[in-house]
Amino acid sequence: MPTPTVEAAYPRPRAAALPLPQTDRAEVRRRLEQADPRIVLMSLIQLTRDAPLLAELAPAVAPTTPAAEQAALAARARDLLAEALTRPAPPDADRPLPDELFRRMASVCVGEDVDLEFLPLLREQGGFSAREAVPVEVRASPPNGFHVVVVGAGLSGMCAAIKLAEAGYGYRVYDRNADFGGTWLANRYPGIGVDTPSHFYSFSFEINPDWPEYYSNGGVVWDYLRTCADAHGLRENTTFDTEVTGARYDEGTRRWTVTTRGPDGVEHTEQADAVISAIGFFQGPMYPGFPGLEKFAGPVIHTAAWDPDVDLTGKRVALIGTGASAMQLGPAVVDRVRELTVFQRQPSWIMPRRADSLVVPDGARWAMRHVPFYAEWFRTLTYWITADGNYPRVVVDPDWTMTESVSRANEDARQWLLAYAREELDGRPDLLAKAVPAYPPFGKRILRDCDWYRMLRRDHVRLETSAITHATAEGLATADGEVVEVDVVVLATGYHLLPMLDGIDVTGRDHVALRDVWGEEDPRALHGITVPGFPNFFVIGGPNSAPNHGAGVNIVSETQVNYILGCLGLMHARGATAIEPTEQAHDAYNETVDRALDGLVWSHPSVRGYYRNASGRVVVSNPWRLVDYWWMTRAPREDEYLLT
Repeated sequence: MPTPTVEAAYPRPRAAALPLPQTDRAEVRRRLEQADPRIVLMSLIQLTRDAPLLAELAPAVAPTTPAAEQAALAARARDLLAEALTRPAPPDADRPLPDELFRRMASVCVGEDVDLEFLPLLREQGGFSAREAVPVEVRASPPNGFHVVVVGAGLSGMCAAIKLAEAGYGYRVYDRNADFGGTWLANRYPGIGVDTPSHFYSFSFEINPDWPEYYSNGGVVWDYLRTCADAHGLRENTTFDTEVTGARYDEGTRRWTVTTRGPDGVEHTEQADAVISAIGFFQGPMYPGFPGLEKFAGPVIHTAAWDPDVDLTGKRVALIGTGASAMQLGPAVVDRVRELTVFQRQPSWIMPRRADSLVVPDGARWAMRHVPFYAEWFRTLTYWITADGNYPRVVVDPDWTMTESVSRANEDARQWLLAYAREELDGRPDLLAKAVPAYPPFGKRILRDCDWYRMLRRDHVRLETSAITHATAEGLATADGEVVEVDVVVLATGYHLLPMLDGIDVTGRDHVALRDVWGEEDPRALHGITVPGFPNFFVIGGPNSAPNHGAGVNIVSETQVNYILGCLGLMHARGATAIEPTEQAHDAYNETVDRALDGLVWSHPSVRGYYRNASGRVVVSNPWRLVDYWWMTRAPREDEYLLT
């Protein structure tokens, strides 16, 4: 059977280790002053298991409690936690909490009632319990010599490798880059960082207590991933600077022949019993379609292929795009450029800044490192705020008549975002008219404000909404007849998403190519993971996998890896050597997906973007809440699969 997950990179504090080495209670109390009062209370109750105390102190974190009473109760919670940390813990403090107490605590923590259906997800993704991928009766050990090839060494590929090793599988990871990290290695443009809170955008089994900021920069995320890779010994089973160019299934041997190309250009083949694609949604930089860019006399840089040798200081810079990378890069370089012209095709909704400083206070970081359960509860709270808590806002109310929104919840979100835009752009009606989207919130990715609105107000910044018709040697010509002269063109134009798995020639049973099954723009898979006719072939981040109602790519990766291991375990338990979904199960699932998406904001007629293909079908977004998808993928249903 699989061995339990080992927290090799980031060990967490345990109640059994109490009292803290810092036995000065006053010093502990002083450090707790900067800790989040909600998480202080959760840590206290989990250590003491005192349900009446939870009821007594819950008003400390209730928004309706008067401020003076709130402060007094929060201070008492800190006092009691300091006392608990400087004495031995009860002998059962590290054991899992009873469901009802855990549910009541979670409800107090997030400020709303938490249904029972969420508890297993919260326990796992909060980091409270070790993962139990599938029922043990179907998790058979792999036969000797069973070998898995993983394509991609980013977050998803690393997760697959770690969990394969824990389950006893031999594996080899291939990545075209020179190190682990995926997008966090490849993207090095100024200002790059997460727009999902760092304490959530990470592995549930490797909770980092030392994030320096609530939204960390890309280099810090890359360091985290490399630390995890080294702690779990992934390097010895990973080949870098090598592309997987093909995978062909042999029905006679029931194995895959995987073709790779190394840095010397020479191709090699390797036999594998299973193949996992973990290359993600993004298939490479997307370049704009207007002509003449090769005629431009100055540097042209894509954010996904940043050239650090290009100095923007004192330059006239064109920034094409207003998506996530543009919104980070623009404010990061605005102080060093002479002029910045932002070319916008469609504006984005922007999430208000929660605070001027996003640095994690020293006391909070101390609590993450030393207070049992603090990091787990903080991660749980972050999940609730940034993920499934948003789902009601993407559901279309069929009786809703406004065209700018799709429901009361969606309209409330629109008004909140609109109020922020008006506040930030006060006195600039010209900018407000250009910068506010006409489509409903969540129709496209909502972006975190990195001082974008404040950047637009700068005297040397111009927001241009006239379409670019062509490039010249001097700059960019627009539809209104102007040529905007610039020294450098920066392309923040995103990535190709379609065709999925572009560049890898995947051929399954009966010599059928995956690109012929999916076509250029219509990929489909059972649960976004498996495809009929392609035995023992699995996709992480496949069709309709993205949780576009909020954050959660990390949860999806872990969930899909869990499901893949469940499929392999089921195959071994039944004495089979190949597993693939039935056509019936695959088609029924995708019909359900399409029906569900018809009732969500991404199918709204005003929404256009990379979530949809040319025919309008949503091919990226997952229509379910994360908790729904988590339950769907706990274990494969045997009646949905062919085992041979």
